[in-house]
Amino acid sequence: MELPYRLLRDYFGYTDFRPGQKKLIDAMLSGRDVLAVMPTGAGKSICYQIAAMLLPGVTLVLSPLISLMQDQVEGLRAAGIPAGSLHSAQTAEERRQTIRQAMAGRCRLIYAAPERLEQPGFEQLLLQLPVSMIAVDEAHCISQWGHDFRPSYRRIPQFIRRLPARPVISAFTATATAQVREDIVHALGLRAPERLVTSFDRPNLHYAVRRVYDREAQLIRFVQQQDGACGIVYCLTRRKTEEIARCLCDHGISAVAYHAGMDARLRRSAQQRFISGKTPVIAATSAFGMGIDKPDVRFVVHYGMPRDMESYYQEAGRAGRDGAPAHCLLLFDEADLSLQEYLIERDPDNPALTDEEVEQLKRRRLERLQSMKRYVFSEGCLRQQILRYFGQSAPDFCGWCGSCEAASVQRDVTVEAQKILSCVYRVREQCDADVICSILRGEDDARQYAALSTFGIMRDSPAEDIAAVIGQLLRLGCLIVQENPRKRLRLSGRAREVLFHGAHVELRVRVTQAEARLERESRNSVRPALARALRVCRRRLADRRGVPPHSIFSDRMLEKLADRLPRTEQELDEIVGGSRKWDARGVLKAVEDYRKGEENTR
Repeated sequence: MELPYRLLRDYFGYTDFRPGQKKLIDAMLSGRDVLAVMPTGAGKSICYQIAAMLLPGVTLVLSPLISLMQDQVEGLRAAGIPAGSLHSAQTAEERRQTIRQAMAGRCRLIYAAPERLEQPGFEQLLLQLPVSMIAVDEAHCISQWGHDFRPSYRRIPQFIRRLPARPVISAFTATATAQVREDIVHALGLRAPERLVTSFDRPNLHYAVRRVYDREAQLIRFVQQQDGACGIVYCLTRRKTEEIARCLCDHGISAVAYHAGMDARLRRSAQQRFISGKTPVIAATSAFGMGIDKPDVRFVVHYGMPRDMESYYQEAGRAGRDGAPAHCLLLFDEADLSLQEYLIERDPDNPALTDEEVEQLKRRRLERLQSMKRYVFSEGCLRQQILRYFGQSAPDFCGWCGSCEAASVQRDVTVEAQKILSCVYRVREQCDADVICSILRGEDDARQYAALSTFGIMRDSPAEDIAAVIGQLLRLGCLIVQENPRKRLRLSGRAREVLFHGAHVELRVRVTQAEARLERESRNSVRPALARALRVCRRRLADRRGVPPHSIFSDRMLEKLADRLPRTEQELDEIVGGSRKWDARGVLKAVEDYRKGEENTR
């Protein structure tokens, strides 16, 4: 077994690398610089941590937050990996002790904040170390085009130039547009770096934007619907975090506040209560979340509009890191836009920047705010909006976001799902989604699979419809993507429930606005499918007579029809009170068709 795999298993407890991780580690071990853009939860830190264990000397990790450094170091030490940190909360002797351990080879990773490079004497302390690699975490902070520019990151290239020998430089970030990526390469002086930009798509996350009429009531109702699951509520101000935490507690929801103005002990206590699950909901400012290892966050609510897409993507991405479905809700009011514009204009001047640079920074932040504005006002697919912002292509309908749901209906696709799962089984799990689709459609480029019983059984189904069902099976965990040695679909244990035990698979499909409205109106009926059919029948009768649908029969009457299932005109008249002035045949046929359908599924 290769050493990286052995370290992954022995120290981190995983049997295989995630997509791109091994490629980055191999590049660093061969002496190449790397630039990795990987979403939250994709395993960025494991890449430089494993490389650091195999490189000679010390790896210096430059990370922006002391709390994040402490969490990383504690986790590494608990796993048996020698690591230390250098930060302002330590005494001078503690810092010297860390340096001595590193010099003696007893400390392979040292974490420090870029701000420390500006402290007199600190750089000289670091220059004593045999630095073989510098890992720059949150690398977008070096770019003025980025959403979180920090002038202290500008000191990093100067420090690198003063080292006796140039180390490997690895840059990691979760959010960077193409422009920011190029800025990182230029600013850090990366030399022909190995680049990895994984997909920004998080298919298990459901995105929704709601205009507020009573923000507090909408939040309470949403959190109550989560049935005790863990979640984060991001607020724009420190004061609001405390108000929201109190409000949630007043409604019987265990919650705690978190913001940078709190006492460090209380802040750490709040974080630990949330991570342990003792307090399921945390109301926090953007100061919370970076590097937090909690995979089972089931929802993230933004109680107000963030100032840019990068921040929103990063914060929303803290939900569902375990791959299970999670919800990301943004509660938005037009006043949020004015507040963000005000905050950008009032950002304190940074002495490290010239007046011209300060104005450029504000202008870029206002441009990013406009992108966020387009997102919250969009009537199109929200997933597409996010992916396009980061330069990746996406279909205009995902079927699983607030916008797509407003123009879609739920359809039973169990039969299609069974055909797909059967096909994956019959190819012995050796094909990716595109090949499975080609086999099912009986296409020429899949002729080598013509002997399979599943070859061509979905010939009349458009490829995009098959892909949509495959996507839903992946979300439900019935299918898994196996990345090593090559990408292919694999059945999970849940697939048996669909294939053999009667589990149903439903999928949202795009329809007209009228059809979507019909679906919403029928959703709460005792028999939703029959209610839809009766509404269609009622509309036809109304159109024929040139009157509003409700003048034919009311919604209450429609529910009585769906509940009592009349078979004859006499039974129908008993329900509507004998005042019927329309042809009953359409209504009775809708009821009869529903009865037959029910009998066929028994």
